[in-house]
Amino acid sequence: MPTDTPQDGYDLVVVANRLPVDVSLDDDGAPSWTRSPGGLVTALAPVMAKADGAWVGWGGSPGLELDPFDVDGTQLVPVTLTSDDVERYYEGFSNDTLWPLYHDVIAPPTFHRQWWDAYQRVNRRFAEAAARDASPGATVWVHDYQLQLVPAYLRELRPDLRIGYFHHIPFPPLEIFAQLPW
Repeated sequence: MPTDTPQDGYDLVVVANRLPVDVSLDDDGAPSWTRSPGGLVTALAPVMAKADGAWVGWGGSPGLELDPFDVDGTQLVPVTLTSDDVERYYEGFSNDTLWPLYHDVIAPPTFHRQWWDAYQRVNRRFAEAAARDASPGATVWVHDYQLQLVPAYLRELRPDLRIGYFHHIPFPPLEIFAQLPW
């Protein structure tokens, strides 16, 4: 499904599994946000604030549907994940299939077609969100193995974009990676 090139948008879009904030819901269900700990957020938050960029990521709670919002000068674009998405895409394919493969099969990887299907579906959802919010010719920076299909989907949706990808763990030798049936 092609995404129209936006008339306005952001020149820098970061796509990461999680938003750079953690959500808390009060008794009435209203969200509040605190900056997430960790190296990615610490490194990119100042860059994003100066770039007037957008950050695409999951809000951290299954089923949480939110409109884009601004935190500390960065537009945050939540991608909704269902409990099934979290179980199959994140806990399943990302952490129980790819993680063991990328760590030299210290633990045996698990292969399930429905996990692979969820991984593809969720990666496409992230790519579509980034494509909607990127200005023409923007730079989109995709972070890590949970989203390693996003660059190809973005290229299909928006050939005008400059796409970078950062894989924070070593890629395995071909003999190990070739175990992946897909």
